[in-house]
Amino acid sequence: MELGNPVILVSAFGRGHWLAAVLAQEGIKTTLVDVSSQLGVWPIEDVEGPFGFFRTEKISESQTERLYSEDPFEEVPNGFTLWLKDGPMECKGPLTKYRIENSPFSTHIQELFFSGLNEKLGKNIYKNLDSIKFSQSWLLHLAHQWASTTYSPNAKAAEEGQATPLFSSFLVRQATRNGLEKSLTWLESKGVEVIRSQKVADMSFGGGKTITGIELSGRSQGLFKLEQLVWTLTSEETYFLNEKIGKSFFPEGALEPEWCWVRYRVGLQSCFERDRLPIHCVVVEDLFSPWTHENLMIIQRTPLADQFDVWMRVPAVQRFNKEYLQVRSERMRLYLMERMSLSDPQVLNFPQEYYYTYTQLGASRFPVFSKKSSRRGRAHFANLHLTNPEVWPHYSWGAYFDTDDRIIVKIRAWWHEKLLKAQKEKRKEQSL
Repeated sequence: MELGNPVILVSAFGRGHWLAAVLAQEGIKTTLVDVSSQLGVWPIEDVEGPFGFFRTEKISESQTERLYSEDPFEEVPNGFTLWLKDGPMECKGPLTKYRIENSPFSTHIQELFFSGLNEKLGKNIYKNLDSIKFSQSWLLHLAHQWASTTYSPNAKAAEEGQATPLFSSFLVRQATRNGLEKSLTWLESKGVEVIRSQKVADMSFGGGKTITGIELSGRSQGLFKLEQLVWTLTSEETYFLNEKIGKSFFPEGALEPEWCWVRYRVGLQSCFERDRLPIHCVVVEDLFSPWTHENLMIIQRTPLADQFDVWMRVPAVQRFNKEYLQVRSERMRLYLMERMSLSDPQVLNFPQEYYYTYTQLGASRFPVFSKKSSRRGRAHFANLHLTNPEVWPHYSWGAYFDTDDRIIVKIRAWWHEKLLKAQKEKRKEQSL
């Protein structure tokens, strides 16, 4: 059975949902195929990740609606919080301005953050970064690096990607298993045709380097014709889903990450420091050492008062090395003990990679690529649009929306051209 679908999105873990909703609301028939269940055995905490979202003026009403189509977000009262060796640094707390003004940051860096990462001022500062000492600019580099999809050494971080707006309101959420289904239901209310839990069997191709159809197997099996395809999977996820399609889309092979984020579940006993931890906190042990492993940890509260998720960035080649994950956990435990001596940190659960194989898990949910990888190896199909960690500058909803917005502009232009062409042909027929 062949069905016509002008725009099809192949989505996982909620990617591309806002994009699909916008297109459907503009009258473009849009179908979303969710393949989340085909990409490994992941708890909802690993799907959600530790990066939250920064509410800025750029976040539109429709994007806010998308954000709250799943589980609700909770604002961190004093904003994005760093716990440094000399104490906490809150980006929206009552002492924030005093701390920045009395820090070694350069005057330019202070102006940049107090102006909300002003674009014009930012460009001037980036041009002169070499002349600003790292001790005066580390916060700018950290704004680029902590959630980046590309790893760079500390003092070079601001040369890559984009900065997260640390001084904007910061929100996180405790996701539930029903969140994805809520979002899929929301998409249907916006006019999107949603196909759930589907296997992608094959693709069909036409002349001029175009994709003409997608073959699905499952409850909605068949060949679905398409004119525009939005693909939200990384090259590694694509190969894991279907190697044949992987070779078609990424003929040079999957892009292997240099680093990846892993999550430990840790028990902490009640003590002064633990009880005052915000719902999200980035702990940095040594600003001048690489921001990897236990030197930079993201601690996030869970629904249980004595349990916390601790995220760290580790080499991707060590993902499934149990001994390595144990060593990192012991070092992490000692670091936490130094910060909270009465908390008695205990690792309750290791990362998923400790318990499962690659065949069961597939690609990391939050890969971090080398600067040298340069996102190589994509096949250039005229009607293929990519939005995934290989494209995003960092793991933040703002980056997701910016990428999707560029795709919307392209598809909207294609759709308008298609409508104009149809109108011309209709007028031509009427004149005959």
